[in-house]
Amino acid sequence: MKRKLFVVILLVMLATALLLTSAYAAEAEGIAAFAASYQSADIPIGSSNQVLMVGEIEPAIMSVTMPTYVPFHMGRSIQGENKVISPRITVSNRSSVPVSLDVVYTAVDLSKLDGATWSNGPDVGPNQIAIGFQPETLSDQMPVSLGGTNWLWANSSQDIHITSLGAYDSTVMYVVGTLGSAVPENQTFSVTPTFVVRQA
Repeated sequence: MKRKLFVVILLVMLATALLLTSAYAAEAEGIAAFAASYQSADIPIGSSNQVLMVGEIEPAIMSVTMPTYVPFHMGRSIQGENKVISPRITVSNRSSVPVSLDVVYTAVDLSKLDGATWSNGPDVGPNQIAIGFQPETLSDQMPVSLGGTNWLWANSSQDIHITSLGAYDSTVMYVVGTLGSAVPENQTFSVTPTFVVRQA
């Protein structure tokens, strides 16, 4: 009786060992098959083929620093084509990538200038005003001509390129403009451009 019991226990142990061995072999075979199919999909084993992998790093932050308020004076008595006196406007790129600074809209309020209208360029009528941005060409000197000005359009969508800046670069520009002979002086008006920073 003991001998039969011993034989039955031995057979059960052998059967269990065989099942575990075949399960392990099937699992190992499955892992090997997965690895082989993965490698052959990207880098075939024993092949001289190349796999092109392209990675692109997008800058998390593009940051440009510039003044939020720029007062300027305008008058027909100012010498030269440019009839505006403005402070230097320093624009700084705080990003590690080159950027482009563009104006996409300009809100203009001429309500305090009786009858005055806006011009989108330097050719103004007797009762018109035109304003834009011009980069500094001579250090610490306000431009006297209007050549190279990026003119702002009043109350309409636009896409005017103002300047490009390299990584951690800065530049200086001025407000420039002109006005017609009938525009009233000693009055105020406001120009509010909307700037957009894009990766250059």
